[in-house]
Amino acid sequence: MWNLSWKPLASLLLLLVILSPSSVTQKAAAQIDNHFGVYVQDEADLLTQQDQLLLYQKAVWLQKNAKGAQIGILTVPTLGNQTLETLAVARFREMGLGSKAGNNGVLLLYTAQEDHVRIEVGYGLEGRITDGKAGAILDQYFIPHLKAGEVAAAFAETQLALIREVAAEYNVDISQISDGTLPSLDAPESSGFFDSIPGYLKLIIGIALVILIILDFKFTGGMVTFTLLSMFRGGRSSGGGNSGGGWGGRGGGGSSGGGGASR
Repeated sequence: MWNLSWKPLASLLLLLVILSPSSVTQKAAAQIDNHFGVYVQDEADLLTQQDQLLLYQKAVWLQKNAKGAQIGILTVPTLGNQTLETLAVARFREMGLGSKAGNNGVLLLYTAQEDHVRIEVGYGLEGRITDGKAGAILDQYFIPHLKAGEVAAAFAETQLALIREVAAEYNVDISQISDGTLPSLDAPESSGFFDSIPGYLKLIIGIALVILIILDFKFTGGMVTFTLLSMFRGGRSSGGGNSGGGWGGRGGGGSSGGGGASR
């Protein structure tokens, strides 16, 4: 029998914690701010969950029916040291709004502290949503509702106006949205990589880890184990860009030349 010390067992426990589903999904959550994905990222905490869900449902419906076009809504607490236009372009690209082929994304960005708003338009829709039209949409829908204290309505009505423009570009009937008969759609559930692994396979992986760690401490003093632990811990703290899958994840586009309007 091997004379095992506490170190292999402690290392095994730490490795299992790092590789646990909650640890994996925590990193994914940092990449996409919430489970409404690129469609609604309310970083300034201005909208209720129900408000966000309604915006999300319409945005997903549009993507499914209008050649992958995506309308993203983003609120941030403050601009920091950036201009509104610079931040809009940067976040537009990070979110990858629109399809890869069409670059047909639109971003509605609002900064709470400065009380500024911008519509950023992808290359593929600049012919439909011109700078002048983007400004008119903000003046007609967003600004009046915001001044009246109707924050949710400001986003909802502006999103609907943008949906109308995108739908007109692709000859899409939006009567389901207009008359309120849009099919119910829940926000996508967050799930980690380990959640998809069958139970028996998790058991095999666990047993294999135990054996490998014991062998590592017997023949190398735990060198491999400690190296892997350092790598995983570094990976968890490094963060990442915006990425995701399904109807909540990052789009394939993200190309914008600065077209749109600010208020």
